[in-house]
Amino acid sequence: MTVENQKLLAREIKRIIDGLEVAFDVKCELDYTFDYPPLYNDPEVTAEVVKTLQNANDSDIKEIGEYHLLSGSEDFAYYLEKIPGCFFVVGCKPKGVEKAYFNHHPKFDIDEDCLLVAAKAVGHVVANYCEATL
Repeated sequence: MTVENQKLLAREIKRIIDGLEVAFDVKCELDYTFDYPPLYNDPEVTAEVVKTLQNANDSDIKEIGEYHLLSGSEDFAYYLEKIPGCFFVVGCKPKGVEKAYFNHHPKFDIDEDCLLVAAKAVGHVVANYCEATL
């Protein structure tokens, strides 16, 4: 989940490939691409987002929690390399579904009511940010 770990992983994969070449007297070719950077939420910005959503007094915002680390790729990580920010998700599990699929899965389904919740959450965060900086 860090750039250092990305580099370590690339080095270790290269060592495995080198070992295979020696062990089996073969030639291997590795094309390893450093893709998306790890997504890092700035702690101060994240704390402010959490506080804003907790104080929003919005009946559509039911729960705010921290999710475990995921190794998925996210375009937003490029923004967060440049400026401090906070990437957050809004639950969208369809009603009556016990275990939902993530959004890039072919079986993903969405409760479209969550789109309003997401828009309102972003609106609360942006309005709070504007009030704080003006």
